[in-house]
Amino acid sequence: MNLEKKNNINYTLLTNLVFSFFPISFILGNLIINLNLLLFCCLGIFHLKSRILKIKFDFVTKIIFLFFFIVFFSTALSFLKFLYIDGYEYNNLSRLIKSIAFFRFFLMLIIVYLLTEFGVLNFKYFFISAAFFPILVSVDVIFQYFLGFDLIGIKGFHSSLGLEGSHIDAIPVGRYNTGFFGDELIAGGYIKNFSFFSILFLSYKFKNKNYTRFIFTLLAICVLGLGILVSGNRVPLVLFLLGLLLVFLFNVNLKKIIPVSIISLFIIFYFIASADPYRKHQFHDLYGNIKQVVIALNKELIHKQKYIVGVETEGEKLKIKGNNTIADDFEFFWAENMGREGYVALYLTAFDLWKENKIFGNGMKSFRKDCVKLHQHKNYRMCSNHPHNYYLEILVESGIVGLLCAGTLALIFLIFIFKNFKLIRGSNIENFILSASIISLIIEVFPFRNTGSILSTGNATYIIIISSIVLSYSRQLKLKIFKL
Repeated sequence: MNLEKKNNINYTLLTNLVFSFFPISFILGNLIINLNLLLFCCLGIFHLKSRILKIKFDFVTKIIFLFFFIVFFSTALSFLKFLYIDGYEYNNLSRLIKSIAFFRFFLMLIIVYLLTEFGVLNFKYFFISAAFFPILVSVDVIFQYFLGFDLIGIKGFHSSLGLEGSHIDAIPVGRYNTGFFGDELIAGGYIKNFSFFSILFLSYKFKNKNYTRFIFTLLAICVLGLGILVSGNRVPLVLFLLGLLLVFLFNVNLKKIIPVSIISLFIIFYFIASADPYRKHQFHDLYGNIKQVVIALNKELIHKQKYIVGVETEGEKLKIKGNNTIADDFEFFWAENMGREGYVALYLTAFDLWKENKIFGNGMKSFRKDCVKLHQHKNYRMCSNHPHNYYLEILVESGIVGLLCAGTLALIFLIFIFKNFKLIRGSNIENFILSASIISLIIEVFPFRNTGSILSTGNATYIIIISSIVLSYSRQLKLKIFKL
């Protein structure tokens, strides 16, 4: 009996350690993420055994399941259409298989939810892991920015592309500082994803030591913010600042620290921009890009007017009007003008593709295939693997039904926050973990931003992990387990 109890404790500890390994697996790549997910699901099924088949879904989990089913259903419809009308292609079968494999994320969410309810999974281990590694990555990226190589000797990512219209003729080594991520330009996004676990972990750890908490939390915020800045990823920095404002609202203990931290960050940013003209140009141009996207979408979608494309190249303004396209090579146009024009063209492409199947969309990973045909026949449209916005991707690939599911979940999420605002701001460790998860989820699914693909391994896993923590704790809040 004692041996059985000891084995259960060992399996429980192993399950918690595997779950807490996810922040590390995001650094190591998609293969490790998938292996980690597979191992966690196997351990979860071992713990739950037959109980997983007896689960009764509440309304939220039913909506989540419906979303996953719609992704599969729309992909299956697309597969049948191509099979019986256009002919068989392996790519369409591959998409169908991926839509079935996509259910692994729903399985993971259910397992996390049930393991928490049965007292097997303890998010404290994950909290520690998610707090430590963004700090480590930030230090690594900062080290690489100043010295040209990171803590393990990886040199800064560089490109031979120049900045057209700028006094900087070529992008130097260190345009992006990716640290452990090598040639993947995602270090800033990673830091942003887990930074609020770091901030709130320190706030909880030193909650009874005001002076120590102030110093360590301020230092952590500055390191995290600087890490995102020098990584070269612009949007994560904006979202990080937005997240700090949310921390100010959610955590009473940080009311004084957050304003000081934001002021400190702007002072650091000012000195970096003064010493590094590329950083200054990079973030100054962000405002122009946002403004241009708003103007273009307003003209095309609201006022139904033709948007005139202006591209600055070697001091001359090139224009694309009507059907007279001077940029015949769309891949070149994409590479050279992504920041200025590319996102607008992608967003408009997404709306055009959605109109082809408004109800159920065109199926999983259909954008990358269908956009090729579209931009060959319609002016100022562009191709990529995905439309670079979660909601547009959902709209294109699962239609208005899929978007309604996502919108319903977002509304439930907001109602949950408003109804439990006082409980969320409590001082228990569970409250801090929940606050970090809520803030991270809000800025991750913020609609007005460019994103990766929501159906990719990394993004889907991250969203499911954070969502499962919120879903699990929301259940406990309903049962009043948390104490103020």
